[in-house]
Amino acid sequence: GVMVDISGSMFSAMEAMATTAWVMGEAGHRIQAKTAMVYYGSGVFPTLRVGQRLDQVRVFTAPDGTEEFSDAYSALDGELSLTYGDGVRMLVIVSDGQYTPAQQERTVKALTECKQNGVAVLWITPKECYGSTASHLIRQAGWGVHLDGLETDKIATLVGKTASEALGKVGTLT
Repeated sequence: GVMVDISGSMFSAMEAMATTAWVMGEAGHRIQAKTAMVYYGSGVFPTLRVGQRLDQVRVFTAPDGTEEFSDAYSALDGELSLTYGDGVRMLVIVSDGQYTPAQQERTVKALTECKQNGVAVLWITPKECYGSTASHLIRQAGWGVHLDGLETDKIATLVGKTASEALGKVGTLT
């Protein structure tokens, strides 16, 4: 599952995230994986539904001024059975982590749930964004791999490459 923050600070990542959605749909179809992607700001907006293949890359904007992390996480967890499912499960978060205190608290709780249930977490902060808050949230939960300061044109490639590192951490829990 992939969650993409669409607050104004994430504007530069929207093209890369559109490509990521298309790639995930194709890859999920080819290997029969359950994949889903949501954008989150003042609400939650499905970008890629389970089993969906996108016929083209669709670039959306990032106009929102707030981030409802909790709603987006709940939507993906419910759709993909992240914390109560079986098999290999991974959550990718693309955000700077600049949330309200209540959303930061929920983020730490979600990351902790992922750790307790063997869900790998990969957090990506694009180069143009300030990623120290994301790093802090990961440290608080004690879970996740953070890629900070990524060039937006490299995000889709690095999601796949770095996923193996995050999934490797899950393997050490057993």
